[in-house]
Amino acid sequence: MPPGNVTEIEICEWCIACVRRAVEDPSIPISLGATFAEMGLDSATSAYFVVELEEWLGSELDPEIVFDHPTIADLARFIATRPGGGNAGPD
Repeated sequence: MPPGNVTEIEICEWCIACVRRAVEDPSIPISLGATFAEMGLDSATSAYFVVELEEWLGSELDPEIVFDHPTIADLARFIATRPGGGNAGPD
């Protein structure tokens, strides 16, 4: 779990590393602006990603968060700017 509030950049870096681990095809480019679907996340890997993100942040997230915020950049911005920042409690 990250100490204190995490920044948007730290969230982006963590998400890139996690998506890279979750996607089985190393030829798929992982980027801040590509959608999670474009990077190869399906419903199962999206669920895994959200659970891992929750554990890292120490807070609960809506399971649909990757659909509401479909890119790493959008997701990181949302998490970093919500009340309490990156380590807010349950939504």
